[in-house]
Amino acid sequence: MDDNNSNKRRVEAPREGDPWMDVRILKETLDCPVCFDHFRTEIYQCSVGNFICSSCRDKILDKKCPTCSIKTSFRRCFGMEHVIQSVAFPCSNATYGCREGHAYYQKEGHEQVCLYAPCFWPASDCSFAGPIPELLDHLTIYHMSPCTDLPDSGAVSVRLQPGIHVLPPRSRSTDYFFLLNMYSEPFGHAISVVCIQPRVTEPKFTCSMAIVKVQVAR
Repeated sequence: MDDNNSNKRRVEAPREGDPWMDVRILKETLDCPVCFDHFRTEIYQCSVGNFICSSCRDKILDKKCPTCSIKTSFRRCFGMEHVIQSVAFPCSNATYGCREGHAYYQKEGHEQVCLYAPCFWPASDCSFAGPIPELLDHLTIYHMSPCTDLPDSGAVSVRLQPGIHVLPPRSRSTDYFFLLNMYSEPFGHAISVVCIQPRVTEPKFTCSMAIVKVQVAR
């Protein structure tokens, strides 16, 4: 069986004949009792039966079990390894549509790149949260914010009015978009650009803006 497929499960309602079942398990059972990191592919046990991860086992010099202090040898525990690989945890973004389940030690890595990670409307008068496509729809439909697609490169012209202007990439396959906000100041107007994305990343965008006054014919 492909390793990726064996560790990546769909979390769905149980069906008749389904070999999967929902259980409750203490999370500490899935962690090494020495370093408290998640158990992964190789798990060992002492002669008494205490578990230890491969990294901690390699650091033991006196052949004593860190849990029971008995001098012992450590052998692979294939049964526990099978349990670790078989337990599928649902993604924390299941509320927002993600149906994937992963082994406990893979869950955090998946959630760092999950396409269903929610974004939030950056205003105190709205508590909406959801994936990028849903937030875009919420802004343009519910709040009726004007929207202008951004090209992959080059310039785009935007006719500004006070308030929020939504600037999504034209491809719509990205996990970010921009909000251009124009607001009044005592001696004119101020403009800000904010990148909306589900995860904080290193800055990767730059922009330059120029204001062009349009003469209105009378």
